[in-house]
Amino acid sequence: MNMQIRPCDDAAQLRDYIHTHWRAGHILAANEDMFRFTYCTPCVDRNIFPSGISVLGLYDGIRMTGFLGAIVAPYPRKQSYWLALWHVLPETKGSGLGGKLLARMQNIAESDCGWIGTFGAGPEALPVYLKRGYCVRAARRWIYLGGANGPAGIEMPGTRRAPELHSAEATPDEAWIDYRFRNHPVYKYDIRAGCIFRTEENAWGVVTHVCRMGADWEEDVRAVHQQTAARAQKQDRQYLMDAWSFDCPGPGWSLAPEDLPSVFHPPEPRGNVIYAVGRPFLFTQVHKGDCDQDRPNIETSHATALEPLKVSNK
Repeated sequence: MNMQIRPCDDAAQLRDYIHTHWRAGHILAANEDMFRFTYCTPCVDRNIFPSGISVLGLYDGIRMTGFLGAIVAPYPRKQSYWLALWHVLPETKGSGLGGKLLARMQNIAESDCGWIGTFGAGPEALPVYLKRGYCVRAARRWIYLGGANGPAGIEMPGTRRAPELHSAEATPDEAWIDYRFRNHPVYKYDIRAGCIFRTEENAWGVVTHVCRMGADWEEDVRAVHQQTAARAQKQDRQYLMDAWSFDCPGPGWSLAPEDLPSVFHPPEPRGNVIYAVGRPFLFTQVHKGDCDQDRPNIETSHATALEPLKVSNK
């Protein structure tokens, strides 16, 4: 077996691989704009990835037999590689080539004092990262129940102070917020001073995802929750607001019940714990809008994006 690892230079070949071997109809295979939005960000270094596609391919001659993709972003270090899709064909499993893909991407990140990691790892993947020196932490899904105290009978956490950033940690700049949220090729976001929201209608009901949450989130969360819940009630539909976080975001939030859907196309409870990994450190806070967690999975989604509410922040 004479396999080579090199930067991907053929987007069509990679998209066909994703469709054939990862998932038929996957959004990155079906939608070229989403593919380029994910793997061709403004942060990609063309000295490393000459085609501008931040993907390492595993090749047997010209045939692709595996790949590892990364979203190159300016946080939590200025040159950061958020791993997004990693796959090798069954014929290569047990050869260690999948691990070599990760090692090569890791070398690329660390050669420029960068960062590498992901948000969305399952428990089965943790040993792979742990034995390579990655930090690991569980993130949990929270739902907002309204008000400072929540409904009677539910134990609500108290106010907590936002954690201090790691000494080497950068936060997304306004240019990245523009790229990631304002100019998203599919989704529409409601961008406010303290939070970034995405609200959708689906088969379950109406759902608001808090995709980024700042330290001063309370006024924005309360306003969007009240307004959108009222709109859902008028339509006689269920409503929820959720967020991902390492710790409870603060007053009004509670852990999501296990039987509550965590994916909505179709609605299905797939658990409320996923893992974040990082090297040389783990970012201080995690959000649904990190890595590729907030994206459509298939081209023909039944979700209906709602226009952001025009609610005064005053």
